[in-house]
Amino acid sequence: MVLLNGKRIAVPAAIVFGLAVIGLGVAFATGVFEEEIVRTAPEEILVSPEWVQENADEVTILDVGRDSDAFAAGHIPGAAFVDRVVVWDTVNDIDGMLPDPDIVAADLAEAGVSNDRPVVVYDGGNGLWASRFFWAIEYLGHEQVHLLDGGVGAWSDAGLELSETIEVPERGDFVADVRPRLIADQEFVLEQHENESFAILDTRSQAEFTGDDVRSARGGHIPGSLNIDWTNNLSDADHFRPFEELAELYGEALEGRDGPAVTLCQTGVRGAHTYVVLRVLGEEDVRVYDGSWAEWGNDETAPISNET
Repeated sequence: MVLLNGKRIAVPAAIVFGLAVIGLGVAFATGVFEEEIVRTAPEEILVSPEWVQENADEVTILDVGRDSDAFAAGHIPGAAFVDRVVVWDTVNDIDGMLPDPDIVAADLAEAGVSNDRPVVVYDGGNGLWASRFFWAIEYLGHEQVHLLDGGVGAWSDAGLELSETIEVPERGDFVADVRPRLIADQEFVLEQHENESFAILDTRSQAEFTGDDVRSARGGHIPGSLNIDWTNNLSDADHFRPFEELAELYGEALEGRDGPAVTLCQTGVRGAHTYVVLRVLGEEDVRVYDGSWAEWGNDETAPISNET
């Protein structure tokens, strides 16, 4: 048995080591020099369709990442449509960045989000865009954010009906209270990337990581980074893999590291998916490098590597 966030969970002995490693990051994040962040408990982040249905009157449900036609064709009853550009746009000529926090907060408030009401995000199924929104809303200071595991597909698979009725949500009162510890910029990564206690998790494909698939001015990866393709987070049914499997995968990756972990990809969407995984595993000091390879790979002064 291991104790995770006050609950005893039975896991195989082989997983205990992984949890111990991940726990180092938690200790780093919640030490005496850092104020603890109040947010969703790890075991409450991923929720089921049944949970959403039971709590529908008490939460704000956001349909994200899909287009408006897909939303109109069928969505979870009571959900508000939020376009992906709310949290993913071109800023300072860098694609896929989070816009100004106050603007994002205003857009979310327009969709019904309030600071004191839990939020549930869902997408078409694999959790990519739901994860981007999950990270963005946490970064903006919301304390109760959940993600529907399996998205709208899981809702249908559970035998629950979709709605074609489009309702105008009552405006919420969400105001941003930015948490700088949940985001990484290029300066932060440059300062930390040679620190052996610092973990950079590159969630792109192996071809992108090695530079065989070039999507910026240069291909390759940040020296010292670890490549775990985000698709490793998923089961065959587009759900997040079981806790024990994820703990084993990332426990090994973080072995011997007790500093912050930064996730990245091309534009911070796949990286947000791994951010959610590490949050589920109990990791507190994890950040998304929002500029990701769209920034790093286009900066001729930034160090790169093509070694695996």
